[in-house]
Amino acid sequence: MLTHEPTAQEIREWKRIFEESRGALVPNRRSGVQVDAYLRAHYPCVPVPSPEMEAVIRENVLENGHDREKLPEGGVPDIRTYRLGEILIGMDLTTGFFQVESEDPAASARVYDDLFVYRGLDAADLENFFLVAQYVTLSNHGRNAK
Repeated sequence: MLTHEPTAQEIREWKRIFEESRGALVPNRRSGVQVDAYLRAHYPCVPVPSPEMEAVIRENVLENGHDREKLPEGGVPDIRTYRLGEILIGMDLTTGFFQVESEDPAASARVYDDLFVYRGLDAADLENFFLVAQYVTLSNHGRNAK
């Protein structure tokens, strides 16, 4: 989860990781329903109504071309919101887009990063140097931590 303005050095590193990794990666993105099930199985989250978070998720999906393209023709976001302690999580079951918010950026990042790696990347994601670098870095970090 990127929580700061990227530096030129970070961008160069992401592009390097992208170039090194792009031929080895294949689409493996799970559906929003699968990511939602993973979240509920691995975290003690509680469904909570959050019209504000639902509006943010809907707007992000519909206004961001990369995410909007993941909607089937005529499809609309199907949003769920959860609370995990002080963390608020919003997820679109249709596209798999999710957002994690908290006053504690480190806590948010842990959950976001786990969901991001679990969800994986589709063919369009594999063309995005930032997403590929983030996925490879987080996947390797998890492997190295075990």
